[in-house]
Amino acid sequence: MEKNDGIRISGGHVSVGAMAAGDGATATNISAVSAGSLADARTGMAQLLELLRTHSERLDRPEEAIAVAELAERELSKEKPDKTSVLRLLELIASGAKSIASIGGAVTAVQQAVSAIF
Repeated sequence: MEKNDGIRISGGHVSVGAMAAGDGATATNISAVSAGSLADARTGMAQLLELLRTHSERLDRPEEAIAVAELAERELSKEKPDKTSVLRLLELIASGAKSIASIGGAVTAVQQAVSAIF
């Protein structure tokens, strides 16, 4: 039998909340926040910051990623946050943490929440 160090899928349909493969891979499923509440977006952002801090040793530039996330959190704390600013900051975070599935899932959840409520 051939050695498989990753995920091999053939045929059918796969629908997952989080999937990771390879050395040191982790996947944490974070449910998408509901579309109706700024509080939910803020909660998702807090979870994302916690994940960035938890996985900082696996990030190329952890201080920068955390600082950008803190900027997004600060923007979300405003009474009327700027949607474009938050989404762009989230894109920067995602680009710096491509290999960490749990962070990618958290970014997606916050992006969906922000897109839906503004």
